[in-house]
Amino acid sequence: MNGNLVIIRLGIAFLSMLMFTMCNTGDNVHSYEAETAERASGVSENIDKEASGGTTVELMNKGQFVCFRNLPTADKIAIRYATENVGVFSLSVDSQPGLKVNIHSSGSFEGSFLYAVVDVNIPRNGSVTLSVEEGDVALCIDKILVGKGDFGLPPDIWNLPKLEVAKGPFVADWDSLSNYYSAPDWWREAKFGAWSHWDPQSMPEYGDWYARNMYIEGHWQYNYHVEHFGHPSEYGYKDICNDWVIDKWNPEELMKLYMDMGARYFMAMGGHHDNFDCYDSKYQPWNSVRVGPKMDIIGIWEKVARSHKMRFGIGFHSSPPRTWGQFMTVRYTADRDGDKAGVPYDAMQTILDGKGKWWEGMDPADLYGPEHDVMDPLLSPFANQFMWRVDDAITKYHPDMIYFDESAGDSYLDLGVNMGLGFLAPPLIANYYNKSMTWNNGKLDVVFNAKGVGGRYNSFPNNPALIPIVERAMVKSTEFYIESEIMAYPFQTERSLSDWHYKKGAPYAQADEVIWGLMENVSRNGSLLLNIPQHGRGDVDEEAVRICHDIGAWLKINGEAVYGSRPFEVWGDHQVLFTRNGGYVYATLLNWNDSAITLKALHSGGTTVGDVTEVVMLGSDIPFTFTQNADGLMVKPSGEVLPLAGIENASLSSRYRVLRISHTKGWMNDDDPGVTATGWKRYCNLNSGDYNNDLTVSERVGDVWSCSFEGKGFDIIAPKEQGAGSMEILIDGNSHSIVDLSTVGERLPQRVVCQVANLAPGKHTLSIINRKGKVAVDALCFR
Repeated sequence: MNGNLVIIRLGIAFLSMLMFTMCNTGDNVHSYEAETAERASGVSENIDKEASGGTTVELMNKGQFVCFRNLPTADKIAIRYATENVGVFSLSVDSQPGLKVNIHSSGSFEGSFLYAVVDVNIPRNGSVTLSVEEGDVALCIDKILVGKGDFGLPPDIWNLPKLEVAKGPFVADWDSLSNYYSAPDWWREAKFGAWSHWDPQSMPEYGDWYARNMYIEGHWQYNYHVEHFGHPSEYGYKDICNDWVIDKWNPEELMKLYMDMGARYFMAMGGHHDNFDCYDSKYQPWNSVRVGPKMDIIGIWEKVARSHKMRFGIGFHSSPPRTWGQFMTVRYTADRDGDKAGVPYDAMQTILDGKGKWWEGMDPADLYGPEHDVMDPLLSPFANQFMWRVDDAITKYHPDMIYFDESAGDSYLDLGVNMGLGFLAPPLIANYYNKSMTWNNGKLDVVFNAKGVGGRYNSFPNNPALIPIVERAMVKSTEFYIESEIMAYPFQTERSLSDWHYKKGAPYAQADEVIWGLMENVSRNGSLLLNIPQHGRGDVDEEAVRICHDIGAWLKINGEAVYGSRPFEVWGDHQVLFTRNGGYVYATLLNWNDSAITLKALHSGGTTVGDVTEVVMLGSDIPFTFTQNADGLMVKPSGEVLPLAGIENASLSSRYRVLRISHTKGWMNDDDPGVTATGWKRYCNLNSGDYNNDLTVSERVGDVWSCSFEGKGFDIIAPKEQGAGSMEILIDGNSHSIVDLSTVGERLPQRVVCQVANLAPGKHTLSIINRKGKVAVDALCFR
């Protein structure tokens, strides 16, 4: 402090001590009135009957401050303030570097207050200075609370500390994540999930992105809103949230529908871009427990899903770019034309405007954000809040998967906003994986979905080398777009039967279209997550129910081509899609016309299929004749094939049929069910003569590939090539041999590199350990 600063003192030592004596509000929390603090010259008091001591201290100009001295040891401070501004002020402890505290408008410099709560380390007899520096906003200080533990205040969601990654084996680094993660067995087996893409935006029943577009003058959703609810300056999105009634929501009935549809996992909407949380959110007061339904929607979904032994997931759409950058920023405007021209939309309201209304005591800025531009959403205070909200949900509900409607990278623009999770992604993933292991008894058994990993909306254009690493570190996801080729690592595609949020009169995709998309995904190593749109009140249309029943009826007959399957060496074409399962090859026929068909990929002498021994059409007892030669497998029914029973969709029941093909080369592929190969890399579409056109490869000594099997022996199939390394073979934990995969001359695919016979009957475990250089596993042939 310089000589120009006047320190206010009392002449009597006793009164001086009294002024700085704490008013104890609890065992660990102590209160100090601002008018008792030291202050800079020119800092005045303001009479305010709503202030705890009847007055506040005004910090209006740069350089003004108040200083609280002789404080007890504390790790938290709460500042009660009033302001008409949005921005920051400065806080420093003793001589430590200062920090900026985020504040919102309380609506006035007097009569209305908010708390800023900040984690700080205050030593015994330490001092705290609150000041207005360059770029800070003016405010009035009522009092401070200092202490430890819970202050009895809600979390200040705009001043949260950095979220630390939970302790565990995963660290917030893409390389580390990819080296130790692999998609769990349940995910690889499931293939098909149901999604409840349902939140307050469903209430108007007028389509997706309603919470944004209702604030864009002239937009068709804005026009609808004005006509049916009123102008957004008077009836805004917060009012839709409050008026969201879900009296027709029957989660038990819907879960049975999803299961009848054939779904093996379920995703619920945790929060959309609108910034409303559909659960008992600690860090977002605008949530379904406090506003609108007054129900913990995610908590209810979770219990119902678990009761049906359905894998449960939560979708998080309220990412910083989407919410802070795109949905919030259009709300700080007003009409340009008409009777309401220049009248601010309701996002500009403050906590003071809520007095006497249904939302009294709630800050609209917590839902709409403070006024800001679209720049740097990942550096906003909202970004850290987002991290805590995700952590809160996973801690409460232990989801088997979490989904982000956001890219994993950070390198493309959408509506002028730089999209992606960017540097937030690795800590989000590491925190989730580590926490999940605590509730899964040390087992990593969860899935993290994010978008933009390669493909059409690639978010890594500036660092393409990261793409295969990120593909191993999580399960990438795409919206509607299906990967064009077989992918080395499993992925997910999301689609909806109709609009993402329910829209009256919108057409539905029919069951045959859904099955086509499902099989396209599965044939390329993917899964399909399907949204069944719900009315605002929670029920679904009868047409949607019928479509779900048709999908389920088809899967009950043909599910062996789907659940637990893996891609074949080629995915197929627009007439047939291939999968493998249990040693069989499955051919899903598209638009089959009850006649002969030639499957060129199943020609004799192929790298994966041996001699075909039987062809059966699932759901039919009509025998099929076949001929296999160098041109393919020619298949023909010996009589009329009747449509599948129990399916209303005529195209699906008669034209979408599945052939199960038995052959003599039913080996176990290198990534078939039961295989674990953490840290190994997958390669597909190799066209180099390897079984199923793919390999699992290790370039790190110590990597372990393993599987369990029953049999008396096996052959290990692997390529041999120049410069290859060696691997150790263990059977039931005992070393059997060291195999050298190097050779001289040309590469030799599908070599039998190890043979084991005369094992005792029963179950065994095979482990293959990289002992030197680069090694690969192609397939196993059991005896």
